[in-house]
Amino acid sequence: MRPGVVPVFQKAAQDLLERVIPAIGTSYQQGTAGMIASMLAIVSEEWDRAASRRIEENQRIRELFRDSARVVNDAALKRRVLQLAESREQDFHISSLEKNNCALRAALIELHAHVESRSGADARKVEDEIWNELVKSTERRRLSTAAF
Repeated sequence: MRPGVVPVFQKAAQDLLERVIPAIGTSYQQGTAGMIASMLAIVSEEWDRAASRRIEENQRIRELFRDSARVVNDAALKRRVLQLAESREQDFHISSLEKNNCALRAALIELHAHVESRSGADARKVEDEIWNELVKSTERRRLSTAAF
């Protein structure tokens, strides 16, 4: 039998909250144990979705690049956006997916600044699509344990 990461972290967090914290004397130490329990709960949630979230986001940003390249009038930015649009994940380690995500998001910021400076309906449409993706990206990162 091989225990899964998510149930192990969830059980450890539950044990800290239900058994360890009540047995600890000082409120400072109880707070520290509570913080550790919260971090374990967050890590267990992120563990399960880490690759999926990054792959989904990377694909969506690449789609945005393909769809918006036609409104980019800066040759270097257009070349970069088109090149990134055609890139694909080669390594599915979280660190590699995150590195790709950071590169894509940096280019997305440049694209966003570029279309904000442009006039016309096409530029506004791309700007709206970027904002929509940023909202969805935030939603993908939302933790079920968050109180907000």
